[in-house]
Formats: sequence, structure tokens, C-alpha cells
Amino acid sequence: MTSQILVPLDGSALAERALSCALMLAQGLPADLILLCAVSIPPDFEDVLRDVPEDVEAQIEQLGDEARGYLSEVAARLKASDLSVRATVEWGPAAEVIVDYAENENINFIVMATHGYSGISRWRHGSVAERVLQSASVPVLLVRAEEKIPENILQAMQCQRIMVPLDGSTMAEQVLPPVTYVAQALEAEIVLFRVPIAHVSGSLFGDWVLPLEGTLETANDIASVYLQRQAEPLREQGIRVSTAMQMGGVANAIIEFAEANEIDLIATCTHGRTVLARCALGSVADRVLRAGHIPLLLVRAKWLTE
Repeated sequence: MTSQILVPLDGSALAERALSCALMLAQGLPADLILLCAVSIPPDFEDVLRDVPEDVEAQIEQLGDEARGYLSEVAARLKASDLSVRATVEWGPAAEVIVDYAENENINFIVMATHGYSGISRWRHGSVAERVLQSASVPVLLVRAEEKIPENILQAMQCQRIMVPLDGSTMAEQVLPPVTYVAQALEAEIVLFRVPIAHVSGSLFGDWVLPLEGTLETANDIASVYLQRQAEPLREQGIRVSTAMQMGGVANAIIEFAEANEIDLIATCTHGRTVLARCALGSVADRVLRAGHIPLLLVRAKWLTE
């Protein structure tokens, strides 16, 4: 069965940075691409237009026409890659529209940039991405939008190595089924990664290097055995798998290893909550995304009893 990949766009070149990752997935899985533009009247104009219904209708019609024209141009360029591409314009706040569409249309992946200011609907991609992560039930592939735009955003990204940070919990392991699916489709290697030693600094803890389990040597042994145990089922499915460990702060260790070892994609779980998430997986994913430049595939974890 063909998968469906949703790519939210807002008319900005920064948001279009997600297209190369979307093409990568679409060509490998294979999958249909759905380009989505959410349009709404900016809040600061709502009060002005409320007393003039004719102006509201005209504004809605204009925004819809602009969005449809823009998506038609992007879709025409993408169809040159022999992919199934369709476009849709939906009315409403961007995050809510994206989540609802993904839920109602059986979307398998959402691929979007992390920030970008639009020309059409003028929504900020960073906060939208955060709200989508908190609510979407499907994996979200985030691409860090940068000011320097590649010359060809319609060239599929190459993905040969996928890094999967694990912390020993069944919650973190929930990323493995979707990343296995992607790795098989792309014929990519999975690199299972763990930080056995965490560097903790701050007024509460002072400045320490803490083994996650027992002594330093024991922590390394336990981490190695754990990674090998996770790797075996993947190898039995014919996937190329390697394991790696690195000491340090979790986010920094992930970024340093990824940038030094030709990692193309990092896949991990996020809690999908706000306060608690920022204390564990959520905060790590956030720091990796902000400090690194490698795309991040995030799977919203379900809360389990360990």
C-alpha cells in the first residue's frame, strides 16, 4: 500500500527546505506527496474586518487564490520527478489544520521545516512545528530551516546512515518500528547510539561525570550489551546495523557523533508533552534540532508502564 507524506508549506523559501527530505521518503517508500497550505486571516486584521463582512469574504477568497496558485507551481515542479503529487488548501490555524488533516486522511509522515516566515499565511513555522509535535500521532520529520537556501531544493536528500539514540527505556525504543520501515525502504544503515556516561553541570549537581548504571566500566558494558540486544532483531530483518557509544552530555554527544560520522538522519522519540518532555527526551530532541543541522525524525511516544 502506498504511503502518504504531508508537506505543510506557507509560501516561504525556508519552509520549502522540507521538500528535499520529503522527496527522499517519497521515492524510497514509495509514497504520494500531499502539499498543504493552511490559510487564515491574521489575528491583527480580524477586529478590523469583523464589521465589514464583504471585506472578510474578499480577503478569504484572495488568500485562497494565492495559496492555490503557489501550491500549483510547486506541485508542477515536483511532478517532474515522476511522483504522485497533489495539493490542498485548508482554512484555519496552521497547526490545527496540519494535525486534523493528517488524522483524517491517513497520513503516514509529516515533513516540515522548523521555522520560516511566510508570504501567504504569515504563520511562524517554529511554533507551528512544536504544536504539531505535541498533537500529531504520526512521525514528524523536521528539517532545520536556515537562511542560506540550497540551489536545488527539489533534489532528493541522500540518506545512507540513520542514527537512533536510545536510553535503555521501552519508551525510547518506540522509534524502532517506524525507523526500521524507513531504513528498509531507503536501504540505509541504522546506527544505534547510547550515552553510557552523562556529564551533568549546574548549581544543583555541581559539575560531575555520572555513570548511568553503577561504575564507569559497568555502565559501558551494560550499554554495549543493551545496544547489541536491540541490534539483533534488526539484523534478522536484513538491515545493516552498527552500534556506538560516546560519553558526555546527551544532546552534545548526539550532535558531535552525528557530525563526525556522516549521519544523514537522526531518529528519536519525543514525549509530546511540554513540562515533563523538556526534562528528558523532549529537551534532548529540542537541543539537537536547535544546535545541529541534521534532519530529525521524531516519533511521539506513548506513555508506558516500564
